[in-house]
Amino acid sequence: MIIVQIFSRKNHLILFLFVSIVLTASSCTGDKTGKKVKKSSEKKHSLVVRDWNKYPAIVERNTQAEVIALGDVHGGYERLVDLLSVGGLIRKDQRSQVGYSWSGGNKILVCTGDTIDKGDRSLDVLDLLMALQAQAPGAGGEVVVTLGNHEVEFLADPQNKKADEFRAELQKRGITPEAISNGEQPYGAWMMNRPFAARINDWFFAHGGNTSGITIPELAKGFREAVDRGDWGSAFLIGDDSLLEAQKWWEGNGDSTALLDAYLGALGVRHIAFGHDPGAFHKKGVIEEGKDGRIFLIDVGMSPAIDYSKGALLIIQSAGKTTVARSLDAAGNKIELWPSAGQ
Repeated sequence: MIIVQIFSRKNHLILFLFVSIVLTASSCTGDKTGKKVKKSSEKKHSLVVRDWNKYPAIVERNTQAEVIALGDVHGGYERLVDLLSVGGLIRKDQRSQVGYSWSGGNKILVCTGDTIDKGDRSLDVLDLLMALQAQAPGAGGEVVVTLGNHEVEFLADPQNKKADEFRAELQKRGITPEAISNGEQPYGAWMMNRPFAARINDWFFAHGGNTSGITIPELAKGFREAVDRGDWGSAFLIGDDSLLEAQKWWEGNGDSTALLDAYLGALGVRHIAFGHDPGAFHKKGVIEEGKDGRIFLIDVGMSPAIDYSKGALLIIQSAGKTTVARSLDAAGNKIELWPSAGQ
């Protein structure tokens, strides 16, 4: 009897150790650097269950309205206000909680992400954009704010090193960083419901711009799957070659024109406009058109923390089959970018 009891206890110990090892192994996976990370199923983003009909993965619009695109703001609130004022999109309004109201009529403003970090007024930027987003439809307009890598990286890990300034702002307002990554109102829920990208007419807007040659439905599907499982750290979202992180992706390994034509064909558009990589062509601080209008780089380093410029907007006007794209800087200077001279 004693022998049986000892044997049984020994088996229980072995079984306990085996189960512990299995559970530990299943709760962690290795990333590309060999680090151990929690599986997506363990991430706590349960406060937001996204309504994909109300908040689509990729916004799609067909319109004759003027479209205005804005690159990385990075906490540069004062410069954002000045730029939107020069562009005729906002006016001072003492009745508004944010001090400004939408004056852009039926225009569509697209911000391609990276609203936070680096600068020291990210929350003011968010407050303004959220207010304008609520106001614009009343005038027939729209404000579309897509995700940048900084927003997604914060949702994946609010303690990441890039977010020092944003965390400091949150703490001053008595908001814990984890409140955002858990989807709490107002900022967390708003951020988690932002689209991955936008297609407006024959223009595609996204933070980093690299679609890897796949279609809009395929991009939307990949984004929905990552968000639904709470995997904000997914390589599909913020991997080195992702739509939000990739840089100089258009150069490819050979014929960049052929690569871009393939990407544009898969999207069903003629132009890709993106931020993330200021001065990637030739000159920092200005919006640049490249590859015969196939791509437009709209990150002009407008945050005081970057200070390449005071900001610039990409203004796209369509009339029938004719499209003209211009840049407008904070001083009111306009430059025609597309069609370029001689075209």
